Order: sequence, then C-alpha cells, then structure tokens
Amino acid sequence: MVKSTASRIADAVSALPRRVLIFAGAGVALLIIIAFALSTCGQPTQSDQPNSDQASTGGQSAQEAALPEGATKVSFVAVGDNLPDEYIGYVADKKAGVEDDGKFDYSFLFDNIAPYIQGADLAYINQETHIGGNDIGVSGYPSFNTTDEMADAVVNVGFDFVASATNHSYDHGAEALEHSLSVWEKQPVAFTGTAVTAEQYDHIATQQRNGITFELLNYCYGVNGYEESELPPYAVSFIHEDRIREDVARAKEEADVVLVAMHWGTENLMEADEEQEKYAQLLADLDVDVVLGSHPHVIGPMKWIANSNGSGHETLVAYSLGNFVADHETPNDINVLEDMLNCDFIRYADSPDVHVENVKWTPLVCHSNENRDDFAIYTVDDYPDDLAKKNRALSEKSDPKGWLRTKTEEVVGKQWFDGQQGNSNDVGNDNGDASGSGNASNAG
Repeated sequence: MVKSTASRIADAVSALPRRVLIFAGAGVALLIIIAFALSTCGQPTQSDQPNSDQASTGGQSAQEAALPEGATKVSFVAVGDNLPDEYIGYVADKKAGVEDDGKFDYSFLFDNIAPYIQGADLAYINQETHIGGNDIGVSGYPSFNTTDEMADAVVNVGFDFVASATNHSYDHGAEALEHSLSVWEKQPVAFTGTAVTAEQYDHIATQQRNGITFELLNYCYGVNGYEESELPPYAVSFIHEDRIREDVARAKEEADVVLVAMHWGTENLMEADEEQEKYAQLLADLDVDVVLGSHPHVIGPMKWIANSNGSGHETLVAYSLGNFVADHETPNDINVLEDMLNCDFIRYADSPDVHVENVKWTPLVCHSNENRDDFAIYTVDDYPDDLAKKNRALSEKSDPKGWLRTKTEEVVGKQWFDGQQGNSNDVGNDNGDASGSGNASNAG
C-alpha cells in the first residue's frame, strides 16, 4: 500500500535518536519538514497511478495473494478486442516521430494499463484486426488493417496469449493473413486462431508458468464478406462442435488448464444470446476451465456453469470482455465500458488439480476525445475525472465514472468485484450468483 504523508512523518520522527527529541526541539521541527519534503517528492498520488499492491498481483491485494506452504499460483489477466481503426493509426503515426514516414508507435494506448498486465504471470488479448502489412497501411471499418508495430506494443506491454479468429481475420484476404502470421511468428507469444498451413491450424497455443501448463483454443462464428467455403479450410478457426470436441480432448491430454476464446454473440447486446448459451454449456460439459468471450463490443455477464453430466467440474464463462482498444464512428457509452478479468490458478501441495480462484472483474474504459486524436485505456478507478468529462462517449453524463461502475454492476453483478470468487461444487444454478472461495473443484 502507498503510505499516507502523516504516517511517513511519524515513521521519520520515531526513528530519530532520543537525545535529539529531548534537547533539540527546533532541530526536530526542521527534520520533520525535511522528512515531509522527501516523502512527497516524486511520489505519485493514488489518483495518478494504480495501487502498487493491486498492479503487482494482477489486480489483487497482497493479502489475497498469500498462499499456504507448498502451493503454486499463476496470476492471470484477460482483456477483450484490440480493434484499432485509422484514427488510432494516425495518432500512432504521429507518436513515432515524423508524420507519414511509415512508422508507428502504439505503446501510448497501453501506458496506463501496463502495470496490471505486466504484474500478472500470464496475460491474454484478443487481436481482432489482422496485422496485414504496412503496405496496406492503417484502415478501419469495414475492412480493418493494423500495421506491424502493433505486435511489438502488445508484446512489450506483457501479453502472452494472442487470439486472432475474428470476423475481421480475412478483411484484406489471404496475403494479409499470411503477413499477419509471419509477424506473430517472430514474437514471443502463443498465437492461435488463424493459420496459413494445416500444421499451424492443428497446433495448440501453449504456455507454461510455475509448473502449470496452459493451452488456448480459439473459435469464431464467421468472417465478414466471405463464406467459410471460400476460405482455405485451415485459414480461420470457425465454431464447429465436432472440431471443438476434438481440440478440447487433445488439449486436455497435455494441459493442466484449458482456456477457450470464443468470438461469438450479438453486437451491442449486454446479455448472452441463445447461441452463446448453447456453446457455453458444451464447453462446460467438456470440462473447459475458462471461456473468454469477445465480439459484441460491450461487456456481458460472467458466471460459473456446471458440467451437466455430473462430473462436478465448473467452467468460468465471461460471455464478453468488451472492447479493449476501439474507436467507433458513432460514440456510444456502452462501447467504451470494458473489462479486465483477473483470476489465480492455484495448485495445492496435496493435489495435482489446479483451482480457479480469486476471480475478479476490473472495469476498464477506453478514452477518446471529441477530436479523436487522444486515446488511452484506464481502469475506471484510475481514470482522471477531467478526462472522463472529455470522453466523446461520456461527456454528456453528469457522473461518467459513476455511470461506468453502475452499468458494470447491472451487467456483471457486484459479486465479481471483491476478488474472492472461485469455483465450487456447490453450484446449484448458472445465474452468476457464485459463492465460496473455491477450493472444491479443479481446473484440470
């Protein structure tokens, strides 16, 4: 925790030699003033930076991060759609130096959120646009393209898993997709969802942390402008039940934890539709551990779903993490409200099982101004009040940050805000009202 100024002064005074306190009153006063100056110099306030304890543990407090002897923990964060358009590209061009010089720097987008991503052991992002090449340049709706430098920014901020099967995966055709794969292959990430060979298509993205093996699968409902039959059979990983069953079975042979990224749902709908519920139950029945939803461009509900076959396993389903980086032509308040999912994967000394615990939903906001030349991602708690009032989608609200918090509670539920949710055999429902600290069910 960041100590208050008063506590720093008290610490400084108590550390002084006793004879100084008795015989040098004036000296004490001077030392207190010096201590005060040193304690405040260069120290950001709570409103200037994320809580250091929270950021270092993926949004959890130090107390929550405590583990019993012999236990192993992997902290995890996940965010939604990375969907930059041409306006974000223009700013990235200016940030790189000379305008129109063909160079781009996207790191400014992530500066404020970086401590949370880098503080986790493992981090996931959905890369909705392909990295189709700088020759194409930056482009937005309906056919998106992002320049190569975005991959550098994603890696540098700390993401480890990158999903790419989205409705924009084929926006500029086969050559752009091939270029995208060539860029990501050079990066130290586990990439999945699109491919240029059958071998790549069959490969399962894998990461290992602290002796725990994670595998990520990724599926999409379709691509814009093409029928599935028009694409090579390996280009984009589409949602098909048989394929999902096969992939999950292969993943569970090697993985302790199986994550599935689903690009699904109805745009701007802040609840699960029938298709999402159908496949969420399928994934729960296959004993998948966590489902990471994307595509609706708004946040959606999160809940534990029990295996209907009686295995006792529960699957954590985040139906939609919302946008992460995005700039909609028409500003809409629900599109700038986003999420960062935090949880811990814990293996206790007396069992090989891995448990999903300390699940927490951290509301995020995508900032953009009226001129569309200032973009950044913040947690809602860290979002400066003056910027909130300038957000082009929130500026007409009397209390923008209050609205963001209230809407999040309406959609997701307050039970996910304290970081204490974990999976439990005592499910009884799938309405999101989970309870318990979660040492009863495993994630493997």
